[in-house]
Amino acid sequence: MGQHTARAPLVSVQELGTLGGAVSQAKAVNRTGQVVGTSQDGLGRTRAFLWQAELGIVDLKPLTGVNTSANDINDSGEIVGGGDTGFGDFHAYFLAEGTSFDLGTLGGNESEALAVNRRGQVAGHSRLGGAKHAFFIPEPGHMVDLGGLGGGTSIAHGVNDGGEVVGLAATPSGVPHAFLWTATDGMRDLGSLGAAASMALGINNRREVVGGSGRAFLWTERTGMVDLGTLGGRTSCANDVNDSGYIVGVSQTAETDRRGLPVTHAFLRLPDGTMQDLGTLGDVGRGGGGGEHSSAAAISDEVDGTLWIAGHSHDSDARIRAVVWAVRLA
Repeated sequence: MGQHTARAPLVSVQELGTLGGAVSQAKAVNRTGQVVGTSQDGLGRTRAFLWQAELGIVDLKPLTGVNTSANDINDSGEIVGGGDTGFGDFHAYFLAEGTSFDLGTLGGNESEALAVNRRGQVAGHSRLGGAKHAFFIPEPGHMVDLGGLGGGTSIAHGVNDGGEVVGLAATPSGVPHAFLWTATDGMRDLGSLGAAASMALGINNRREVVGGSGRAFLWTERTGMVDLGTLGGRTSCANDVNDSGYIVGVSQTAETDRRGLPVTHAFLRLPDGTMQDLGTLGDVGRGGGGGEHSSAAAISDEVDGTLWIAGHSHDSDARIRAVVWAVRLA
């Protein structure tokens, strides 16, 4: 298990609010602290949002239909996600400078973009023949089917600035495995921790891959897949890694909640291997009095000694709220 030391100094944890509904979740954050995610609105619809410190939370309205998602944002403020088209389809989109572009599909009626790099290249999935297929868009108008690992389903979750894509794909036995795809070598099975299924969720520009296989893992060419441990519980999952090797995710702790279920907390793993519990709304740095569960979805690269971490947390009333943590590096 990861070693537990004192928490990293936290500048703040901030609740981002909602678009009028009961639930919001942050999915990504860039170096300027812009956050995207999804929120219920006052009618109970799921809507894509952008949060900025000076403007608060705003409905992006990327497509004309009812339900939309925002899954990633790069340092230029370009946003990707998915949404109803108004014609019964759900399509991936790319949003830049207030203008949204429908990215289409691989031939079916459903697609969703999950990741965008600094070059505006996009990765995600598109339903084709009854199964989801991972895709990569290296240039506008060119959606590439990344294939699979012998099974029917594949989903791309992350892409770095070199156009290297990670995600999950079913093996011939139907078990999902983490993959790494490159234009030169195609799709590569990264294996798993023991007999567990695995999925890759993030990749940085050093080709360090993170994800989950029962436990959070870090994969590198040199070490293969390494178990990152937990915050004291049984399971964990790593959701993102930045270019300095800081990793974020979610882990069970040794505690149980009011229902008797394992408490799950967001974590930040430092490059030295220590795993920091980021706590929840209302209890960060104070131990108690706040929400029970939290999860970290994404981390920015460092800017002026600060890391931004996006995710969600229960508040003291057990409501799920999008949050952003600001971590000041020592």
